[in-house]
Amino acid sequence: MLASADEDRAGGGAGDPGGLRVTGCDWGVRGAVLAAILACSSAACAGLPDPNADPLLVAQRHLRQSRQWLAAACDLLGRGDRHAIDGYYVACEEAWNAAWTCPGSAEIFPEAGELYADALAGFLEAARQHDRLTSAGVWVGTRSKPILVPLQPRALPIDASGIASVEPQAQVDDRRVSRRHVRSGFGLPVVVRVVAAGDETERQSLAATAVLRFPVPGNETRLQKFVGPAARDHAAAVLDLANPVEIAAVRIGPVRSDLAADLTAPLLDVLAAKPSTTSIQGFIQPFGRGDTQPRLELLEPHQPGRIPVVFIHGLASDEGTWFDMINELRSWPVFHSTFEPWVYHYPTGAGFMQASAALRRQLNARVREFDPSGTDPALRNMVLVGHSMGGLHAKLQVVDPGDALWNAICTVPFDQLRLRPKVRTFLQQGYFFEPVPFVNRVVFIATPHQGSILASLGVGRLASLAVRPPATNKAVHDEVVRLNPGAFRPEYERATPTTIDLLEPKSSLLHAIEGLRVPCWVTCHSIVGNGHHSLTGGRDDCVVSVASAHTPFAVSEIQVPATHTKVHHHPAAVLELKRILVQHLAEIRR
Repeated sequence: MLASADEDRAGGGAGDPGGLRVTGCDWGVRGAVLAAILACSSAACAGLPDPNADPLLVAQRHLRQSRQWLAAACDLLGRGDRHAIDGYYVACEEAWNAAWTCPGSAEIFPEAGELYADALAGFLEAARQHDRLTSAGVWVGTRSKPILVPLQPRALPIDASGIASVEPQAQVDDRRVSRRHVRSGFGLPVVVRVVAAGDETERQSLAATAVLRFPVPGNETRLQKFVGPAARDHAAAVLDLANPVEIAAVRIGPVRSDLAADLTAPLLDVLAAKPSTTSIQGFIQPFGRGDTQPRLELLEPHQPGRIPVVFIHGLASDEGTWFDMINELRSWPVFHSTFEPWVYHYPTGAGFMQASAALRRQLNARVREFDPSGTDPALRNMVLVGHSMGGLHAKLQVVDPGDALWNAICTVPFDQLRLRPKVRTFLQQGYFFEPVPFVNRVVFIATPHQGSILASLGVGRLASLAVRPPATNKAVHDEVVRLNPGAFRPEYERATPTTIDLLEPKSSLLHAIEGLRVPCWVTCHSIVGNGHHSLTGGRDDCVVSVASAHTPFAVSEIQVPATHTKVHHHPAAVLELKRILVQHLAEIRR
């Protein structure tokens, strides 16, 4: 019944919902549901013409029954009654039967689809509220005689054991995502939350479409037809959770209908778990709480053969700033089938070199975790995308600094300093490193390679003074300066430079980063904002000038008419990143 763009993915003959059957039920299973609607159900059956005379009349009867079951089940759910799930189950079945009886009817099919989706949403919500959903399926029926509706993930990157929950309610909109990518059709769009693998703070969510498949109607006995679904056993059924990108349609008899989809819902579900104060609090008090620790996050489970595109946010921001662009990319079939988004979260008010070192460690750790034998070429062709200061972090993943970064803060060779071993290791990770070997493309977006004049102004000075450095960083700084008097340049001797200090055009560390050469195996691109006229008559994005965002290492550069915080949201930037990714694919497949 579920179909890809070219062929059916699953079928169901009469009495067969796909080879998995659920049988047996006692009369007490309906409980309070029977009491609520048995009388009106029987009255409706008694007044009907012969249902065999006209399929339209049969379908209309199924619709009436579905509405009655749905209303009763909603009442039970509102009162917290565990029998609500059985009412929703039968309401789904009746709507299903209506759709299959007259699949080509413009009068029947749309209403049947609506009733079916509403009943299925209630079915899943009741299952969630009463703990009826497991990795095996959904339990219906009485406590003494429970019955399992099997669950089948279809074309999802996980099996049933990887499902933590199924969220049937539509996720609320978020200002960080400008539009929703939805598709009307049969079934119920849901979010599948994935079982956390180690890090409980990292939520992963998948788009899925729920379809509760019943047997094709028409093989009921005379007794079953007379008493209706209120008095007969549960029909065999299977709950499909289908990937709406891989599976585009459902087949109901001779009719092919789109499969309903909400491709934006998983991103909204992830955003709902992120505190709205992360960016500000993480800037003022970096590394102060668990949610301000640097972490490389995957929005969905890693799939071998997918190329990671790592998004790195900028100053006083967080990873949520990327969700608008990721939303557009994930609705693009090329991205969906070939790439996967990773996002780097870090406290932007902390030491810049410390955050870059953390990204290097975590990139290497993820690749070792996913590909310990080094046999997946996709993980050896990673793309980094950095907005604003995130572009500088991206650059520091692909260069060999030698002693240039150290010389920018110190006048004494590193090996001649008086340092405890632990402190020496801490500093060495930040200033001496090798390029990450599996990154071969970097996209700079509104990146201040030559700094920002705002960092030198009063607002920048106040912001820098407001940052409270982590106790460990301050202790290390104070110790190395005390043990090595006169060895450090004034920029470092006063205090560990904040990210604001780094972005001052006169920063010696920034000049050192700008002068680092990108190796020949790494391809760079620039997307520059020019949506504002500067006081000097040039163009900038209100924060970074066009000249500062330019780098000689980029093989391509486009200018986007947007301000700094909007450059990576602009349609032209999304289109350019798509072009770059297509080029990336073409080059690695040669």
